[in-house]
Amino acid sequence: MSSPYGGPQDRIGPPPGVLPPPQATQWQGQPQYQQQYQQPGQWAQPYYGSPGGQFNGFQPPKRRGGGLRLIVFSISVLMFLGVSLVVIVALLGRGSDTSADPGVSGPSIVPTPTTKPAQGTAEDFLLNASIYRTGPLPVQDCKAENLGNGSLASQKVYYQKLFACLNEAWRPIFKELGKSDPDPGLVVFDKPVDTPCGRFAPLSGRVLAFYCYGNHVMYTDVLQMNKAFGSKQDLAYLMTIAHEYGHHVQGESGLFYARAVYLQDHPEQKLESSRRNELQASCFAGVFSKAVEQSYPLTNRLDEFKEQSSNSFGESPDTPEDERTHGLATSQGFWIQNGFNIGANKACNTFAVNTDLVK
Repeated sequence: MSSPYGGPQDRIGPPPGVLPPPQATQWQGQPQYQQQYQQPGQWAQPYYGSPGGQFNGFQPPKRRGGGLRLIVFSISVLMFLGVSLVVIVALLGRGSDTSADPGVSGPSIVPTPTTKPAQGTAEDFLLNASIYRTGPLPVQDCKAENLGNGSLASQKVYYQKLFACLNEAWRPIFKELGKSDPDPGLVVFDKPVDTPCGRFAPLSGRVLAFYCYGNHVMYTDVLQMNKAFGSKQDLAYLMTIAHEYGHHVQGESGLFYARAVYLQDHPEQKLESSRRNELQASCFAGVFSKAVEQSYPLTNRLDEFKEQSSNSFGESPDTPEDERTHGLATSQGFWIQNGFNIGANKACNTFAVNTDLVK
């Protein structure tokens, strides 16, 4: 089913596949959704995501003490997690389906909307989008490629295999939604890159990768990934690119455009809505991770998967609340694991849950 909120109709930029950085281009198109909904004084530029040049970038949390990995054991984390994740599931039992495979540990909730916005509104779409009613992703034969020394060539080999699996896994879901667009593109770069979403240089800020809705292309910073994770923490690479693909899912399902329209009427929700959006993309990454559990394999690495998902991305508790666009590292872990444990897109309605789960 196509989105009532429209979307870019013309693919601008490089074709699908693992590509070298594109040449400098000038963004001249104007997405149809912007033309349709723009009113005087609104949206001077296409809406691509949070400010600061991140454009939905998936970022590692701020590091403490110069370490490469963040271990979050603070009072605020305990306030978020409660005594255990089981307690959270119990508290959310009202209005949430907790069906998951027997024996699954960690979060396993299926959010259920508790409000009924006017039918056909952007809020109604965010809460009741068809993507939540699609089935699980088909199981993929997707053995991980070796990251070698983490160089551009090595990362390309790794991403090429993973990206093919992502396309294969998500195509049936898009077909359920009535979508038949070409596969998205992927650019792996170690030199400055020009995109419809702006110009980005390696090691700029803390952004690991980002998805640009202007041309349906994901961009991954080779040097930043190597700096943050080296060449051994391959699960972080898996979650990063699967998260960015999650933003593509949001575009294909209409969620991205509905959120843009919703924010026109609710600008005060900008930060919280950004967190819900980012955490939803991470949940979709968890759903995909379930599809490759046996072949990647993740079966004997679930403890590592949980630790990596909760400590490698997002923001730390000392990040000022007015700068939290992606959610705490623990929130990232919650939603990645929830998508994995439920194994279907019904796990990912982050717009329907209490604010405590999207901090």
